[in-house]
Amino acid sequence: MRVAASVALAGLIVLGASGCEFISPQDTTLIGQVADGMDANLGRVDVRNAMMFTANGTDASLVTTLINTGASSETVSMQYTSSTGPTTQQVTVPANGSITVRPGGQTSVTLSGVNAKPGSLFPVYFSTGSRNATVRVPVLDASLPGYQTLTPTPTPVAPVPTPTDTGGATPTPTGSATPAA
Repeated sequence: MRVAASVALAGLIVLGASGCEFISPQDTTLIGQVADGMDANLGRVDVRNAMMFTANGTDASLVTTLINTGASSETVSMQYTSSTGPTTQQVTVPANGSITVRPGGQTSVTLSGVNAKPGSLFPVYFSTGSRNATVRVPVLDASLPGYQTLTPTPTPVAPVPTPTDTGGATPTPTGSATPAA
């Protein structure tokens, strides 16, 4: 009797300890995105790890990789709302290839006149001839290591001379007398 009770108790312990394996989801079957950006599928073109970087909240660099698995090149349009209304930029992705979009990359896309504050999500409408997706792209700043070169490069502004600027020459006082030799 004691042996039967011990065996039954051991069976219940084993069943109780392993029963949760049958009903709980396995962590290895749940694949999550492990990047800062967002992904989208446009048929033969994949948008991977799309992010935006801004220093001032009104101009932002789009950083992403576009992968074309098709046998012909694809034009990807990126539409967003700027201060002047809907704005579209296009990038051509080669057949069976990819293109890196980032400052200093294969191509650069700057979204101008936007209201994109770091920490927000900014909607960008990606489309090819047959497929489209609106992606809520995370907006980041350049404060993290490795991100310092990803904000848009400001357009240089030529200095405007002021009336007191003499171009490096020493000003000659007006109305002063020159001593006689």
